[in-house]
Amino acid sequence: MKEPSVQAVAAPRRVSRFVRERVWWLALLVVWGAVVGFSLEVQVARIREQSIQVGIEGARNMFRMVMLTRNWNASHGGIYVPVTPETPPNPYLEHPRRDVTTTDGQQLTMVNPAYMTRLIASMAASDGGVEFRLTSLRPIRPENIADPWERQALERFERGEVETTGVEHGPKGEMLRYMAPLKVQESCLACHARQGYKLGDVRGGISVTQRFAPIEATTRAGIRQTSLAHAAAFAVVFLGGWALLEALRRRWLELDGKIAELEAAHSQLLQSEKMASIGVLAAGVAHEINNPVGFVSSNLSTLKGYNASMIALLERCRTGEATEADFAAAEFDYLKDDIPALLGESRDGLDRVRKIVADLKDFSRVDQAEWQEADLNAGIECTLNVVWNELKYKAEVVREYDPALPRVPCLAAQINQVVMNLLINAAQAITERGTITVRTGHDDALVWIEVADTGVGMPPEVQRRIFDPFYTTKPVGKGTGLGLSISYDIVARHGGRIEVTSVPGAGTTFRVSLPLAGRPAESA
Repeated sequence: MKEPSVQAVAAPRRVSRFVRERVWWLALLVVWGAVVGFSLEVQVARIREQSIQVGIEGARNMFRMVMLTRNWNASHGGIYVPVTPETPPNPYLEHPRRDVTTTDGQQLTMVNPAYMTRLIASMAASDGGVEFRLTSLRPIRPENIADPWERQALERFERGEVETTGVEHGPKGEMLRYMAPLKVQESCLACHARQGYKLGDVRGGISVTQRFAPIEATTRAGIRQTSLAHAAAFAVVFLGGWALLEALRRRWLELDGKIAELEAAHSQLLQSEKMASIGVLAAGVAHEINNPVGFVSSNLSTLKGYNASMIALLERCRTGEATEADFAAAEFDYLKDDIPALLGESRDGLDRVRKIVADLKDFSRVDQAEWQEADLNAGIECTLNVVWNELKYKAEVVREYDPALPRVPCLAAQINQVVMNLLINAAQAITERGTITVRTGHDDALVWIEVADTGVGMPPEVQRRIFDPFYTTKPVGKGTGLGLSISYDIVARHGGRIEVTSVPGAGTTFRVSLPLAGRPAESA
């Protein structure tokens, strides 16, 4: 059973322009400012709401205290106080014992809950604090008539609401108002039953009014403190974030410089590998060219002698001295047959040289350094011709090309270099003599090239490292360890992948897959 394939794919690297510029920091600043502004707005709204709620709670407590005094008064059937200018008899109270005289002649008048509420309200108003008043839609005392705000509140109470609040603009400025209903109790019926009220009806309400200025002052103080806290948080985070981003930016720039250095070193290594490949190819190509050049040179030397004999014979013919013996001495009949044969051999040798040079040119694609749609079958054939001297003594080459292989967008010279590296590795993996099979194929998305050999194969631990730079299993001086690493980079830049399947003692198969869709976006 074969070992599972090892696949190598490289992710493209791109350095954003934001690494070098600070423009995008402004976006972070705007976002942070928006967050702080939103938080401040929420806190200000909360402070305003809390301040108003504190004022409302104070008014609600005032209402409770007034209700306690009224209930205490009502539970005692009213109270008597001396008649004074401040507490005259209540003209709106109809009670048989409204006014009484003590045994020592002191005039007393009854203070019922409503009268007591008015008296306490007058004292509160003169003190300049919170004001409250008793009011009704149908008051007995005309002064207790409801104002517009109180009228709306009383109408809502009759619809079932239990209290109402609001901020009203008046002659004294903004006022916080609170009002709760007064419902008819058993003790109230003695006075209000004649008005048609029943137990539980809304008789009226107590309206509590307090100036909004102290609440607003407290609110402004809270807003000021919150604003200062948010400003400090914004400044601290802004300055700290700016410093961190600047430090990160410098690290990015340093990293970018290191990457540039690594790329330069990688380019130098790539050039070194190319030069090493050129050295290997130069020896092989020179050998392949020397053979035809050698017999062409030999033929030219022979033709030079033939030429001298023919010119001497022609000279004797021109002077009329030539005889049949001269033709026989010059071997004219032999020369007549041998000269065309020599020229034909020389022409074949020169055609061989021309084809080698043409294949070498196609292999390197020196005149086609841009992306183009290439015929991979033709490129593989050119590469085989160029490296033939490395292969012919080690292996028989079997070609299994896909005749319908589509043209592939690529840098043809780089793909040829990948094929060359795979072919040379395949030849070096064969110890004596074996077979190298080159296949091509395609589907709807990919085309692939396979190079399979019958060499020694690789164990799993070697397969895992074959694409590492400088890793090689060859003896010192026999390889740089960069061939497969460079092939990996080339295929990855084309958006493809390399897969290897190998079994020790049974050979290795490399498959190079390239996308039909074209080059990756970063290479566009």
